[in-house]
Amino acid sequence: MSQATRYDDARGAGRTHARHSLGGSFIVDRRGTILGFDEGMEALTGWPAIEVVGHRKDDAVELAAGGGRPRSLPLYDGEVPFPEASTTAVLRLNGRDGRSLDVEVFVRRVPGRGERAQVSILRVLARSASRFVAATKDEIDARTGLLNAQAFVRLLADEVEAAAAAARPVALVLADVDHLRHVNDRLGRDEGDQVLERVADILRVSAGDDHRLGRIGDDDFAILLPRAGRGEARQLASTLRSTVERFRFFESPDTQGGVTLSLGAASFPADADGAQQLLARAREALDEARVLGRNRVWCYLRRPRVPVHVPVFFDGTDGLLVGYTRDLSPSGVFVQTAAPIDIGMRCAFSFPLPGRNGNVHVVGRVVRTVPPETSLTSDADVRVPGMGVEFERFGGPEDRHAIDSFLHDRESTTLRPENGRLSV
Repeated sequence: MSQATRYDDARGAGRTHARHSLGGSFIVDRRGTILGFDEGMEALTGWPAIEVVGHRKDDAVELAAGGGRPRSLPLYDGEVPFPEASTTAVLRLNGRDGRSLDVEVFVRRVPGRGERAQVSILRVLARSASRFVAATKDEIDARTGLLNAQAFVRLLADEVEAAAAAARPVALVLADVDHLRHVNDRLGRDEGDQVLERVADILRVSAGDDHRLGRIGDDDFAILLPRAGRGEARQLASTLRSTVERFRFFESPDTQGGVTLSLGAASFPADADGAQQLLARAREALDEARVLGRNRVWCYLRRPRVPVHVPVFFDGTDGLLVGYTRDLSPSGVFVQTAAPIDIGMRCAFSFPLPGRNGNVHVVGRVVRTVPPETSLTSDADVRVPGMGVEFERFGGPEDRHAIDSFLHDRESTTLRPENGRLSV
């Protein structure tokens, strides 16, 4: 964005912005002279205040380059709006390391003589790769600065291997820019390329690590989430989808249509046995998101949940009962209990499977709770209080195999409620 523009956010129309900065603040006059620059701005941009204050915003970067390669980037692009009282805008800041930051800012007129405005950073919307880092390395995609497809696939294999050795989960999110060809046809290839760059910038902010982001196709991106299960992947994917949907990609207000993402997610070991299968599962989920109408998030579903009623115990104890299963899938279980555990808690559980000897052992993360007070609802799906548990680790290969084979055998079995409970 070459100019500061209004940020269109439906939620922001009636929102009262805090007068204090959430991520840095600076004061500027109508000529673009920086009059004040706080510690938050120093941390955000890398520019020391002493090298910025008292100078025009177009001079600050050149002055701070100090003996290094000449840098012609201004402190920020475009002009800061000077409202009668206050307003919000989107501004692009240029950091000392060559990165740029698209930020949502709160601008208020400073009382007193002269035209001065205080600009406070509300949140970072997107972060670019450094313009001073060569993008010609074998592992880097030249357009976005992210890992290219070959490098990302190697990273994925290494991470899944490490996750298996450490008995921890890893999640993968794939994102597709919806109808990018229409943007290229309508506005030109240059605009389409800029959309890819902006999406990559948004991914950097949301995922927080360039080294786990990749561009794996013309309009496809990948995000690797170590130590994350399906719940975290779904949450991140939902944030990405909504951020891209609201982001203003095109300068002209007359430009019709926005940009949206379709996203698919899968996790290891719940959904896949290895890196190639994890990639295939995430791609299946992405394809399903496209089929369902795009601009949505879809998580891989191996098979439907099978109703089953067996006791669940805390593993490693002498029969300490947690509750009873309501249904089971390869990736998780719903446990009926009057005392659900907090969302995010990881616990070791064991439970028997009908027709099989001994218990299976899993470590799972609580991703959903139904408190007892909802038990009066007429919705049968939430009538029974309990918690949804996503599997993040199996006690051994035999435990996963036991769950898979049990579900395979039961998929075609007709199950009926018995005494108000689902049994097999």
